[in-house]
Amino acid sequence: MNSYIGIDLGGTSIKGGRIENGILVQKEEYPVNRQGTQQSVFDDICALITRLITPDVLGIGFAAPAVIDFENGIIYGLSNIPQFNGFAIQKALEARFTAEIKIQNDANCFVLGEKHFGQAKGVSNVVGLITGTGVGAGIVIGGKLHNGENFGAGELGMIPYLDSCYEDYCSGQFFTRIHNKSGEEFALLAGQNDDQAKLAFFEYGQHLGSLLNLICYVLDPQMVVIGGSVSKSFPLYEKGLLDAMKIFYFDHPVKMKIVASTIADVAIYGAVGLFLNPTE
Repeated sequence: MNSYIGIDLGGTSIKGGRIENGILVQKEEYPVNRQGTQQSVFDDICALITRLITPDVLGIGFAAPAVIDFENGIIYGLSNIPQFNGFAIQKALEARFTAEIKIQNDANCFVLGEKHFGQAKGVSNVVGLITGTGVGAGIVIGGKLHNGENFGAGELGMIPYLDSCYEDYCSGQFFTRIHNKSGEEFALLAGQNDDQAKLAFFEYGQHLGSLLNLICYVLDPQMVVIGGSVSKSFPLYEKGLLDAMKIFYFDHPVKMKIVASTIADVAIYGAVGLFLNPTE
């Protein structure tokens, strides 16, 4: 039996699941004790894994919203859990469990989740774009995950744009920063046919379309899968996005497919995807 565990370390919760032959058969979730020590948070992660693990488990994949030195198994820049900055978590997990351990950035796990279990099955060149509280991307080129020399490939939100950077205009921060309401509030209003809310989503789509143009110029992938909390409102901003992409400077029609993720707990699936996919 093909059995793996995927762990998704978020800012407020630790989620994990056991996937057997491509099916999520058990899921567990613990809150993150952000005031806890490095050891106490790590112990919570291990407790969650212990609830999931069986003798058949071949590997444990670990996703975190940080820069991951996957070669040495070290986490850097984990802003929500600063106790883990510089933590050699892979070695610590290997000391607790006999299954093979792999760790990666959550955006990289997102794109692997889509490649092996979601919208991008069978696609060799794909970008998984996360639009939530921030903006980040996982990149697969020629079927292989592209990490970059400094493990920072896909940090598209940090690219300068207008008066700031893409993260300020293509994440949920856009709605609160520009329009003083959350994306969730605007989604409810748009559902009531509110003109201001519909215009806000159109504007958001245009900014995101600018970022997709950049992705197309640099990587020219077959597909972009959009995930994260803002992606749930994809139908509300799709028109603005496509409108912005009309200025793309190829003479022939752009064949890049743009879709929204439909997988719940995609990072769990993607952490398991680390065992199914080669890296650069």
